[in-house]
Amino acid sequence: MKKILLLLIICVLIYSCGGNVKDIYQSLPDQVLDSQAEPEDAVYDRETLYDYMDGGAEVYLAFDFQQVFVRKFKRTGEDEIILDIYDMGSPAEAFGVFSCDREDEEAGIGQGSEYGFGLLRFWKGRYFVSVIAAGDDQAAKPAIYELGKSVAELLGPEGEKPEMLKFLPDKGLIKDRISFFHSNVNLNNRFFIASDNILNLDRSTDCVFAEYEEKGQEPVILMIVRYPDKAAADKANASFRLGYMPEAKDTGLAEMENRLWTMVKQKENIVAIIFDAPDTARAQELFLEIHFE
Repeated sequence: MKKILLLLIICVLIYSCGGNVKDIYQSLPDQVLDSQAEPEDAVYDRETLYDYMDGGAEVYLAFDFQQVFVRKFKRTGEDEIILDIYDMGSPAEAFGVFSCDREDEEAGIGQGSEYGFGLLRFWKGRYFVSVIAAGDDQAAKPAIYELGKSVAELLGPEGEKPEMLKFLPDKGLIKDRISFFHSNVNLNNRFFIASDNILNLDRSTDCVFAEYEEKGQEPVILMIVRYPDKAAADKANASFRLGYMPEAKDTGLAEMENRLWTMVKQKENIVAIIFDAPDTARAQELFLEIHFE
C-alpha cells in the first residue's frame, strides 16, 4: 500500500509540473494537415544545445533550461516547419524565456503566446514552445496554429508566473511588456545598459523588467533585481551608480543625455532602478508604488 501511495504521489508531482516529458514526445502528431513529420527527432540538453543553436544558446542557458525536443515537418514542395519544445525546469523559467523576446500579437495558445511572420511562440507549465516555418509563412500558418494547439493540449496544467511580478505597481503597467530573467545577456537583449555586467547579474539573481505608460511620451521603465543577500545588493548598487550614473553620487538620481531621469534605490537585498522618467517627481512616485511588502 505504501509503494502504491508513493507511486501515485510521484505521478501527481510529475503531472503538476507540466506532464511527463517522454509521454509528451510520444503523443505528438506525426502529421499536421498536409505536413508530415520527418523520420528522426532530436533532443539537446545543456551540454549539447550549442550544437543546435550556436548563436542563441546562451539566452536559454541563462535560465534553468533542461532540454529541447525538436521535430521537423515537411510538406511536398514546401519548406520545413520546425517544432521546438523547451523544458525550462519550472513555469517561472518558461514564462521568463517567453517574456524576454515579445514583439507580436497574442495568438491565444497556452498561457501566453504570439505569432508573427511564420513564428509561433508560447508557454504553458514548465514548457516554452516555438513553431517556425522556414519558407512561405502565409501558406504554413494553418499548420503552425494546428500544431501549436495540439502541443499545448499535451503539456499538462498551467503554472504560476514568477513570484517577482508581485513587486510591480499596477497603475499604467503595460502587461505584455513585462520580462523576467536572471542574467546580463537577457537584460541587454531587452534593454541595453552597458557592455559590462555592472549590475552583477547571474543565475542567482531574479529580475523583473516592466514598462509603464506615460501620456505623450515613451514608457517609463522599472527594473527590480533581487540579490541573494544584502551584501550582494550593496555591491551591485555601488557598481551600477559608478558605471551608469557616476554624477548621481549619494542621491541615486541623475538626468541622462536624453533629458530623462534615472533613479536607483535599494531596500535590503532588492535594488530598484527607474529609467526614462520625465522628471524626478515621476521617478519618486513610481518607486513609492512598488509592492515591497
